Amino acid sequence: MNKVSKIGQLANLVLYLTLQMAVARYMVLFHTAFCFVYVAFLLLLPRRQENLATLLFISFAVGLLVDMFYNSLGLHAFAAVLMVYSRSNLLPLILPTNSYEAAARPTLNRLGLRKFALFALPLIGIHHAALFLLDAGNASLSFVAMRKLLFSTLWTYGAVLATQIPSLLLSKR
Repeated sequence: MNKVSKIGQLANLVLYLTLQMAVARYMVLFHTAFCFVYVAFLLLLPRRQENLATLLFISFAVGLLVDMFYNSLGLHAFAAVLMVYSRSNLLPLILPTNSYEAAARPTLNRLGLRKFALFALPLIGIHHAALFLLDAGNASLSFVAMRKLLFSTLWTYGAVLATQIPSLLLSKR
């Protein structure tokens, strides 16, 4: 990976974290659906950045940054690492290695809506399951956690799709 793409990824990270802390943090629907748009940064990392350890470290650092703002003691860090680890196992199933560039990012523009949904929805669900089930802490709150999981996954997926619209519009020109 060259220096320009690393700077671009750092700019994307700053953009997604700013979007999360300034806007998405307050986009809560009926105390049930929470928007975690920062997961888009982790979803859209290049397919083979450096190695899995680097990706896991990046996801841990991003999760810790979000944890600092949410005061959640590592919940976002754990959920982000779990999601990125699962991503490394899911990508080869959805995207065969012979038809996809190793350095390419799995964006909506490249994958299309169907493949992007098959890629993003399970990973967002894994992230949210880890986050809300750990936050619930016991089985008596599991119904509430499952409701948050379902609605927050859909809400976050909508936000991730919304972040992909500018690149779709620019590619049509």
